[in-house]
Amino acid sequence: MGEILTQDEINALLAAIAEEGESGGGGEEAGEPAASGDRGLGRRVRPYDFGRPNKLSKDQLRTLQIMHESFARGIATSLSGYLRTYVEVEVVSADAMLYEEFSRRVPNPGILAIFALPPLEGNIVVEVNPAIGFAIIDRLLGGPGTGIKRIRELTELEQPVMRRIIERIMSNLGSAWSHLINIDPKFEQLELNPQFAQLAPPKDMVVVISLVLSMRGASGRINLCIPYDVIEPVVPKLSAHYLFSTAKKAAVSEHSDAIGARLMTASVPLRVVLGRASVSLKELLDLQVGDYVPLETKKNSLLPVLVGSKPKFLARPGRLGSHLAVEVVCPVTHEEVPLEDE
Repeated sequence: MGEILTQDEINALLAAIAEEGESGGGGEEAGEPAASGDRGLGRRVRPYDFGRPNKLSKDQLRTLQIMHESFARGIATSLSGYLRTYVEVEVVSADAMLYEEFSRRVPNPGILAIFALPPLEGNIVVEVNPAIGFAIIDRLLGGPGTGIKRIRELTELEQPVMRRIIERIMSNLGSAWSHLINIDPKFEQLELNPQFAQLAPPKDMVVVISLVLSMRGASGRINLCIPYDVIEPVVPKLSAHYLFSTAKKAAVSEHSDAIGARLMTASVPLRVVLGRASVSLKELLDLQVGDYVPLETKKNSLLPVLVGSKPKFLARPGRLGSHLAVEVVCPVTHEEVPLEDE
């Protein structure tokens, strides 16, 4: 049988264990190297949920939110003219979540439109809260735009109206995404029951862009649910630096095109010099009706055509029907314009 420790030895052993725990030695002997990853850096362990993988960073979600701010402005402008009332749209969030979480948020009955985004593969869902959806329909059909008190399904007559409204909303998405990729949203179907709009498996990650639409007497949310698989090809471009750099280039190109288009329609004076002559001031003052002034231009000389004050072409005089005209022969390649054929 082993020795029985005395009370002093027990106390000393407990004290040694306590000191070892405070120093973070973890049972390592003196002089033994610390395990890799624990070398005095004080790293914290962060929990990771494998059921909800974070495929998008906060910066990428912020970039998506910035992109859709221009989408919100486009909706406000489009619907303000369409509904003949002031409409305000604001992006409130861009969140990553599981598809089943998004589905639980959608009221039943609801208003969901499924769109394709060629050339990207897959579909996205546009969910319009019934509170604002019925208010828009009421306004469009001549009412005050206050919506209804009890949520119900859209009737067969209201469904085509709602489809046109959502298509008008989605027509602004292409310009918002133009810095990433040129897309052409295509309407596929309208669903009133969220259970029938199975866009992705329940555990797949989606990005939900939430906007609040407000108009006189009503407000409500419009949500864009975009599966990660749809935007995966453009995820590397989801950075604020890339967004602003491409936006600047696009703005410069757009301004250049606009200036070019205006210049193409600008009017410039065009005149043809038939000839030149040198006379003295006395000869000029003595000119009478019927007098001739000989020109230096010879019979077969080409005439300079001036655009503004610059010679640009050489032409041959003639007639076109009952009008005097010139036929352009060649462009001028130097400033000194010859008045005679060489």
